[in-house]
Amino acid sequence: MKGSVVQVFLRTPLFRGHYGKERARPLESTVVEVVGEVVEERSTGLHLRVEALVDEKGGDVTALPFAEIVLPASKIDHLVLVED
Repeated sequence: MKGSVVQVFLRTPLFRGHYGKERARPLESTVVEVVGEVVEERSTGLHLRVEALVDEKGGDVTALPFAEIVLPASKIDHLVLVED
C-alpha cells in the first residue's frame, strides 16, 4: 500500500488543539477523515503524508497544521483506496 493515496475514516475525531513548532498552528475543526499518501505501513498504524483533512460537515480543512501524521490502528475505523 506504500505510495497509495487513501481516505481514512476515523473512529474518533482528531484532537482540536495546537500543532507544529511552538504549538502555533491550531486545528479548529473536528476532523473525522484524513486523505493522504501512505508513507509507511506499521503494525501499529499508518504513516501518511496529508493531502486533506475533512471535518464532520464534509468540508475540507484548508489550513493543514501538519504535513504528515501517524495514525494509530486503534484510531482507524476503515479506509478506502483512492488511487494506486
